[in-house]
Amino acid sequence: MSTSDDEEILYGEAKIGSKGGKQLTDVWIVDSGATWHMTLHRDWFYTYEPVLEGSMFMGNDYALEIVGVGTIKIKMFDGSVCTLQGIRHMKGLKKKLLSIGQLDDLGCKTHIEGAILKVVKGALVVIKAEKIVANLYMLIGDTLQEVEALITSASQEEMTVMWHRKLGDMSECDLKILVERNLIPELKSVNLPFCEHCVISKQHRLTFGRLTALSKHILELIHFDVWESPEMSLGGAKYFVSFIDEYSRRLWVYEIKKKSNVFSIFKEFKARIELESGKKIMCLRIDN
Repeated sequence: MSTSDDEEILYGEAKIGSKGGKQLTDVWIVDSGATWHMTLHRDWFYTYEPVLEGSMFMGNDYALEIVGVGTIKIKMFDGSVCTLQGIRHMKGLKKKLLSIGQLDDLGCKTHIEGAILKVVKGALVVIKAEKIVANLYMLIGDTLQEVEALITSASQEEMTVMWHRKLGDMSECDLKILVERNLIPELKSVNLPFCEHCVISKQHRLTFGRLTALSKHILELIHFDVWESPEMSLGGAKYFVSFIDEYSRRLWVYEIKKKSNVFSIFKEFKARIELESGKKIMCLRIDN
């Protein structure tokens, strides 16, 4: 980025200050010649990783040291919060630059018309910049400090949950469509957390499979179980023993006072049922 002389830059900064109260050092300049997004402010980073070695050459072939890389959150022209990644923290840099080339790597397209630069991803305008003096394009938006970003993110999440409930548990995808069409003006970004009610209410019970008998005649398979009653019976029984014939589905239930009586009850049942049916128990299944 360069101008014809220093006087033009000084005039430009004075003009910006009189119009919007901003200096060139306080705004993001959208630059097609910048290799990376870069800034001089360390305290603006939302996430940050120090860089031990690295430098970048400016337009005058002077190398500036790269001291860190991270992400910065910017409140855009429409109130939405955009997270810019891969921003270089440059030691000695005088201006903040947004790289058109780096945005192009993300699949964004740039359109310039009527002194307005638009960065479009898909059908959504994600960044706007206006032409100021010296053919520079200034980003329309403000950098969020870490605390401001957290507050904004939290408030938008609460707003998303509220509209999610108001619209009958509408999905996150449908909420984004409404926001893109500006049908919910106060909702700038959609950040819907996990909704337990949606998951539970939209679950479908699987149908029970048709029963296929494992046995072809009575006493071929007997299901056997012992269970404890929560209440004592009038006869003092605390446990029950049940036998179910797989083929006929006939049920026998015996009351017992102690678990140690289970084997004697089984011998009694076995003798009785084999005598009545004239067949032998082939298989006894307990707890599957």
